[in-house]
Amino acid sequence: MHTLPVMRKSIHCGNALSCLKAMSWRSKRSLRSWRRFDKADSVPEKVYCRAPRSYAGECTMQQIKYRKHLAPPTTVVVKVGSRIVTPDRNLVRTRRIHALMEDIALLKKAGVSVALVSSGAIAHGMLKLGLESRPRTIPLQQACAGIGQITLMHMYENLFAKQHITIGQVLLTWDDLREKKRYLNLRNALFQLLAHNAVPIINENDSVGVEEIRFGDNDTLGAQVGLLLGAELFVNLSDINGLYDRNPREHSDARHIPLVEKITPSVHQLAKKEGNSIGVGGMVTKLRAADMVTRSGMYALIGDGYHGRLCDVLSLETAGTLFLPSKRKMRSRHRWIAFTGKSHGTLQVDEGAKQALCSRGKSLLSAGIRDVGGTFRIGQMVDIHDKDGYMIARGMVNYSSHEIRKIMGRRSNQIENLLGQKAFDEVVHRNNMVVVRCPVT
Repeated sequence: MHTLPVMRKSIHCGNALSCLKAMSWRSKRSLRSWRRFDKADSVPEKVYCRAPRSYAGECTMQQIKYRKHLAPPTTVVVKVGSRIVTPDRNLVRTRRIHALMEDIALLKKAGVSVALVSSGAIAHGMLKLGLESRPRTIPLQQACAGIGQITLMHMYENLFAKQHITIGQVLLTWDDLREKKRYLNLRNALFQLLAHNAVPIINENDSVGVEEIRFGDNDTLGAQVGLLLGAELFVNLSDINGLYDRNPREHSDARHIPLVEKITPSVHQLAKKEGNSIGVGGMVTKLRAADMVTRSGMYALIGDGYHGRLCDVLSLETAGTLFLPSKRKMRSRHRWIAFTGKSHGTLQVDEGAKQALCSRGKSLLSAGIRDVGGTFRIGQMVDIHDKDGYMIARGMVNYSSHEIRKIMGRRSNQIENLLGQKAFDEVVHRNNMVVVRCPVT
């Protein structure tokens, strides 16, 4: 830790928000007075703030620099957690969000399209209703979401207006993403918002989604938005400075990991479930989200938006953790098949079929199928499992579950005799299938 003098523009300080707070206390001025001072010609009494050394000096009003290994993106999805917009005791930190808006404005001035996925509706509703802890009942959570979403968007509208940026609200449920037609309609709407230089602000529609409140998290939603838009970078801002080898809240000697080339099972083991009284999720869900986007060919960043800034996370090796993408970027259709589309059943395959899918990129034939789970129609999505139950691929079937049960284990030239007709040789064609992951045997 070291001290930095407050500059005329708060954005020049590594921990600008703490500086603003210190300035307001030291000079006995309100935040509004401090903003007026930003425009003044004279500099008053020098004030100091405490700032992490790694966050000093990279934020400028002219540009955002990009760290090593990170190519300059054209489309970025930024997800902000509940702790950033409503930290302890439900006090809304408008100044912290104001700094985020400044950084998003810098990105947009550089020609980067930005979509913002924001948690915080329930937390804002808790503030309005005077609740000290997150509600446990679904109806009260829904009520908080309905009340808080209005406050949240009002805050964003006011702060973005100061940057001369138009925003658009988009509230989603999982069905909006999993159903193909609704997915495409949503994709077109978001592209139109970006084309008109607006920032879509996206959140789950918690006031109507029971399952989404109970089990959902905006880490996954942010990743899904990145997949939908085909963004180059997904930035996940929370209250922790990326990935560590141990929980830094419990171990003072925990080692920060600035770069992850590939998310392996050993990397997942580093994550522990960490929560707070306001938000949902932890490093486990953040790693799952990063895993999805990197396998699709997208960069992922997990960084500290609570104590630091977005521009620091983008530029500094010591700010956050960068996850490198796979070498091959998936097409839009394959991203939806692999990570988004709703599965209606399962197909279990033998070892020969597994090798054909994983190693040789072949289609799935009826001869390699050993079991069918669930009931599904032609054209619906299924998960493809190996004999040990691991999901190795996902795809859309050419036959119904009823028909596949009749032809499984049989050769393709026997299908017509068994069903009375043969529409396809393949049960799942390789063009309609994505290999997700093949366990080493």
